[in-house]
Amino acid sequence: MRTLSADQGLAGAVARLSLAEPGDSVEDIASNVVGLHNTAQPTPYLSIRARRNGFERSELDELMWGTWQLARLRAMRLTMFVFPRDLLEVAAAATRHISEPLAARWLADSGLTPAEFERLADAVDEALGEGPLTSRALRRTLGVPQSVDLPGVVSRMCDVGRLVGGAPPRSWRSGVRQYHRWSDVLPEVDLHRWKADDAIRELVRRYVGSYGPVTVDDISWWTGFTKARSRLALEGLDVEEVAVADWPGPLYRTGGDPVAADPGNAVRALPLLDPYVQGYRDRGRFLDPKRNGFVYDGGGNSAATLVHRGLIIGVWQPSDRPETSIRYHLFGDQPELVRRAAADDLAAAGRLYFDRPVDVIEITEMLPLRAGGGRSASHPLDSTVHRASRRAPDAAVP
Repeated sequence: MRTLSADQGLAGAVARLSLAEPGDSVEDIASNVVGLHNTAQPTPYLSIRARRNGFERSELDELMWGTWQLARLRAMRLTMFVFPRDLLEVAAAATRHISEPLAARWLADSGLTPAEFERLADAVDEALGEGPLTSRALRRTLGVPQSVDLPGVVSRMCDVGRLVGGAPPRSWRSGVRQYHRWSDVLPEVDLHRWKADDAIRELVRRYVGSYGPVTVDDISWWTGFTKARSRLALEGLDVEEVAVADWPGPLYRTGGDPVAADPGNAVRALPLLDPYVQGYRDRGRFLDPKRNGFVYDGGGNSAATLVHRGLIIGVWQPSDRPETSIRYHLFGDQPELVRRAAADDLAAAGRLYFDRPVDVIEITEMLPLRAGGGRSASHPLDSTVHRASRRAPDAAVP
């Protein structure tokens, strides 16, 4: 069995996930990370920005709402992702065994009979023939009373490939969506094309290929599959078992892939719930376990992070109060070159997030997320008020 150093263990995934060198295109990046996390609306944009030089939000807008080369779907762990078209089919078929029981439970709790659901779904489908609408506009158009869970109906129609969420009608950061009929914008994409077992095997293959070396626990965590199902899928793939210094095993990677030696020196400001930081059950590979509570909240959700050589070296967050800024905290003593690179990339992230240059402010002290009543991963620095340094994002670095 091959033995890898910790750097070698990290370097492969860092390279494949475009954290060492920029990716070639938005579509390639979305494919290589096996779906862009989209629970938080800005995350796909910020995830691409960290991986592609000169990225503009309009690039992703065009691919999602113009040409529909990418689209949103609830899949692994019943989480919303942005997938390329081919992955839409794989992810839907592979995770249907997880979503269907919960959908049946929702229907039972909704007060709708299956026949009533179908009649309402057909009415939604007909209304959207005139053009995309939000859930609120659909309720008004169809005269559906507030007692009916219309957003739940719309969500279920998205899960089965009858509807798909489109562009927010107002702010790009808004969670409000206009919904389109699937057949109008994605007629060639068939969410029932793949057999379940084949799709499960293909999804696991892609995950191992991008994120490996990984454990069965990692596969189970990322997919939402049971460990037994994850292990069975792994057995049908061309993988090799490896050992990595100080990592729990057994670990698996794609058989025959070259071993990368160096994770590079780039510092990447990754957003809340970025695929890399959220992609493993065991975070000890890139984070000192003593720092776990500073990055992950009680639900296992990751804050926005700073990553260098594959390791998490700090957290950050966009802030509107007391002034618009990007605030960040670095773990431990980081070299000056790393600190400068972190501030520069945070400035770029701030320009995209706020549509203008903003201050980048270092916070020298930070409380764990569960301290002081607990905070979500989306606001890891809200309890801090001390500001040690401030620089305009376009100012010259001394």
